[in-house]
Amino acid sequence: MPFFKAVFILGLFSSLLLSDSLDTLLEEYQSTSENSLQTVNEKIGHVIIYSQKEIRLMQYQKLNDILKELPLFNLNTNQFGLTNYSLTGSKTTTSGFFRFFINDHEISSGYDQSTSLSWGDLPLDFVDHVEIYYGESSFSFGNETGIYFVRIYTKSARKEDGSELTGWISSKQGNAQSITHSHIFENGWSYLFFANQEKIKKTSHYNHQKLNSNGIKHYIYADVSNDTAKMNLAYTDVSKNNYTGLALDATPNDGKSLSKDFFFNYTHSFLEDQSLKANFSFDMNERSYEEVNDQGINITPLIDLSIPGSIPKNFQEDLRFMKSNAYVSKSFESDKNALILALNVKHKTYDVLKRKSTNFLNQTNEIDHYNSFKRETISSVLLQESYQLKEDFLIVANAKLDYYDRNAYLKDNDEKLLRIGAIYTPTPHFGFKAFYTQTALTPSFYNVDYAKKNAVNLKSQRYNFYTLEAVYTEGNSKFGITFDHVEIDDFLYQTPIGFVNIDHTIKTDGLIFDYEYSFSKRDKLHLNYYTSTLSEQINNSTKGGFIKLMGGYQKFDYFTSLIYRNGYDYLGLDIPDSFDVSLGATYHVTKDLSYSLKASNILNKSTQSLYFTNFGSNAFTLDDNDRSITVSFKWVF
Repeated sequence: MPFFKAVFILGLFSSLLLSDSLDTLLEEYQSTSENSLQTVNEKIGHVIIYSQKEIRLMQYQKLNDILKELPLFNLNTNQFGLTNYSLTGSKTTTSGFFRFFINDHEISSGYDQSTSLSWGDLPLDFVDHVEIYYGESSFSFGNETGIYFVRIYTKSARKEDGSELTGWISSKQGNAQSITHSHIFENGWSYLFFANQEKIKKTSHYNHQKLNSNGIKHYIYADVSNDTAKMNLAYTDVSKNNYTGLALDATPNDGKSLSKDFFFNYTHSFLEDQSLKANFSFDMNERSYEEVNDQGINITPLIDLSIPGSIPKNFQEDLRFMKSNAYVSKSFESDKNALILALNVKHKTYDVLKRKSTNFLNQTNEIDHYNSFKRETISSVLLQESYQLKEDFLIVANAKLDYYDRNAYLKDNDEKLLRIGAIYTPTPHFGFKAFYTQTALTPSFYNVDYAKKNAVNLKSQRYNFYTLEAVYTEGNSKFGITFDHVEIDDFLYQTPIGFVNIDHTIKTDGLIFDYEYSFSKRDKLHLNYYTSTLSEQINNSTKGGFIKLMGGYQKFDYFTSLIYRNGYDYLGLDIPDSFDVSLGATYHVTKDLSYSLKASNILNKSTQSLYFTNFGSNAFTLDDNDRSITVSFKWVF
């Protein structure tokens, strides 16, 4: 877009002409993250930080308000009415490319490695800041592999020590209420408690019929900690309607889903320098799904296309997934060298409590697992080494060996992951990062359940990343460019009749331009634009960007933003450009009480998602977001 190009050229020239002195890049990061830098690990990769200050000024209410801005990233609505995350140029029903954490704990599903159903649209009322890393980061975190790593850091009782009530109501009839309470004890222990309830309202129309994913969500989170120990417990449940669901005509007669998710996480640091760290966690997810549709339901493992009557018209299932994880690491540091060694063991199970289907032959069948794969243990050895070759030149090397022990179907195997990189800051104003990474994403229970029937040996997806980032700061300006080249072998692709490995190498390139200008500590302009290419047929946006202006005057905070995604053509459909324009203001009655007003998607030009009927033979689109006005309040006491 010429407008975006003009803005960025103007921003670049202004950054070169400003002559004010600037602190080092490290100090600039500190200003951006507002004391959250203690959690930032620049050695992990390319990082984007959303501070508590920015979350407040921009009125980000839920995690998706942040994620929909990210470059090289598409946020859409899937067939179940859930928000789903896809890489640029692609659209997936359920994505396993992204890893989400609450503090030290990974909350991605043990079934499909997604967070869409349980934690996908997490409220930010109890969140301090969010860090988003691009590139393989499982080396330091000891988790499963991925591409984007979203780390959500909760508020601390040591900073809050009080209570907070928040609530909002939308013109679309959705609403939410939450309470946060924290306290510090004299013995050094502290606790934080958070509870939230949200009424979900989302409706669309297709083929003269109304679709909806209306429902209700609950979140509960508790943290108990001192200087060396930290315990987290969390629970969430969501009960909602199915939207288009699995109906072959995308208009189910009836259906609903229920998910309950619980986790416990304990971390303890040992030794005087806390260089020895141990972590244990346990997750349990119970999920129920039912659907009725007179035109048939697309349950891939149950359909035999040679027998048309085998298509289900009534389906019910209750599933349980459990995941336990143990992690221990030891760090060693000297003047120029930092070494981390770690061991990690994760065990996952998949149980069918009930699964029943009635087909067009009026046969009702009780079904157990679709295949024999129902247990997996992953044992990992990790190493991260960083060496200060010169004062301004840091070398980073990582290695990870994962061994997969499965009970059946997929063979036991090992995956060798590695990364080398460098961080170079020749001046206080100029810095570079470069990384090369080899990683692999293994098939999940979900991939195997819905594999194409003759694809009996799904392979791991193998990724090769080449990334380069340059940052220049001058005066009140910061300008950044990031380039990435990714090659993917054995990509897992979901066809209308199941998952298969693509038999050729997929290639994608991305280029991100980013510019920030701080008018004052309270007022900031932020511009971002990206473009990408994909060697395959695209079915989602490949270009995008945003403009954000945020600030305040006396008792008022304000913001305005535009998020852009380009249009594309797919199977005869012309999907237009999207322009999500939002603006809002907050009035602080006192330092403890504030009211906010926010207008979203003012132009009503939302992104659109693709949907398919009749085994993928027909495609159509629906808007991801509606125009809405939200009124909210916050009371601290």
